[in-house]
Amino acid sequence: MTDAVEFARAVHPARADESQRMRHEARDWLAGLDIDQDTRERVLIAVSEAVENAVEHAYPGGTDGTIELTLWCEADAVNVRVTDNGQWSDAAAPATQGSHAPRGRGFVLMQRSVDSVAVRHTSRGTTVALRQQRGPAAAAE
Repeated sequence: MTDAVEFARAVHPARADESQRMRHEARDWLAGLDIDQDTRERVLIAVSEAVENAVEHAYPGGTDGTIELTLWCEADAVNVRVTDNGQWSDAAAPATQGSHAPRGRGFVLMQRSVDSVAVRHTSRGTTVALRQQRGPAAAAE
């Protein structure tokens, strides 16, 4: 891998208007990796859903908070972790302009997009761990 981001971390305010910025940042990180476009898009879909869920469920009612986005690579996989420090609420925020519809399908979409989705809720926040195999061509390098 040349010019690839093998580890990246960023912390953003947990606001709907920051979601697009986080997606662009994840897209930029993924662009430098030796993975095919389909894999890149699948990871990006899962990251987008995890970020949206954190904004809507961890900080309901506009409570101030942050979302940490971490990406790292292994020889055979791309990993992304989305972490918040909020208190998870199943009462989804009302749909806003530009938000995904229909509501309530984020985890299903994540699970269909990447190989592995793990979610851990604690009293200190929620972490969503995403993992996608890089494929035989990338692993052979």
